[in-house]
Amino acid sequence: MEEMVGPNEMIVHLGPQHPMQPGPFRLNLRLKGETVVDADVELGYIHKGIEKILENKTYLQGIPIVDRICYLVALTNEECFVGCVEKLAGIEVPERAQYIRVIIEELSRLQSHLLGMGEYGEFIGFVSMFMYTIKEREDILTLIDMVTGARVTHTYLKFGGVRDDLPEGFKETALPVLNNLKKVIDDYEEMFASDSIYRERAEGVGILTADVAKNLGVSGPALRATGVPFDIRKNEPYLVYKDLDFKVCTETAGDCAARARVRLNEMRESIYILEQCLDRIPDGPIFPVNSPYGRRTPVMRVAPGEVFHRVEDPRGEMGMYMVSDGSDKPHRVKVRGPYFPTLQALPPLIIGTTVADVAAISGSMDGCTSEADR
Repeated sequence: MEEMVGPNEMIVHLGPQHPMQPGPFRLNLRLKGETVVDADVELGYIHKGIEKILENKTYLQGIPIVDRICYLVALTNEECFVGCVEKLAGIEVPERAQYIRVIIEELSRLQSHLLGMGEYGEFIGFVSMFMYTIKEREDILTLIDMVTGARVTHTYLKFGGVRDDLPEGFKETALPVLNNLKKVIDDYEEMFASDSIYRERAEGVGILTADVAKNLGVSGPALRATGVPFDIRKNEPYLVYKDLDFKVCTETAGDCAARARVRLNEMRESIYILEQCLDRIPDGPIFPVNSPYGRRTPVMRVAPGEVFHRVEDPRGEMGMYMVSDGSDKPHRVKVRGPYFPTLQALPPLIIGTTVADVAAISGSMDGCTSEADR
């Protein structure tokens, strides 16, 4: 961004710590009056060196590391990492384990969207929305805790399966929670739709077009809110998603309100997916039979090769490129997370808007700076 300012202009730095930011990054704005005339984003305030750490850990030790890329999507990060190793080693995951993975990953999608919607409401002054969503999120985290033994970082997926089977009575516990969440999502939608102040702050604000989104590599709800029906669970099915019935949720307006509606509808679809899985999950092993891979896999060496594997993160495309040199550690790991390209779409969206709109637009992108910095 040009540092020189003209008449009636000033530069304002939002961050790296700011109430409207989901993590530490700095948003630099050049203002003319209250209108944003130029903007750029600065990252690097929470860089963790995850990729280099993974290259110095054994494959098994890498699973808890990828949980820390972004705690909100720890399970989909595990799915991506474990999926890379399974492709390299030629491991086939049993059907029951695939269903269990879908169940916990869709529960993870629900809790991520609930927190994202609550933060979005809080950023624009709708603080009570955060209180509502965080309450329902606790019930979803309790279900995840029943299965994985942890609420946030899980180390639950293993090469070829999952660490533990579903606990007894899980279906009977989960269904009432999901039925209640259906009603609550309707309430959220009504609260947004009936609030005139919210509509003024969200409708027609921060419009992202499909062309700009595709050129920048934006994925997930932010892309689908522009009318592009791209979802890796449908376009490149993994696990048992090809056998499940669900819709790819899209909107066409591309504004803040559209991004919120996509996430609300995606929560409904995740509940439908969970109901199908709980009804259909077959009996059987949770690890390949007669295989060296199991719950307590020893130090393993993976045949030389390279692979790219991607999954549908709650925020979009989470992909990992992995190179094996035949040792017990990956030679190279490169993470392609969803939020870095989404963050690049932020400056074009806020140029020409007012300072008050910046919080609404930034919050509607549902970001995780920890994942972008890695």
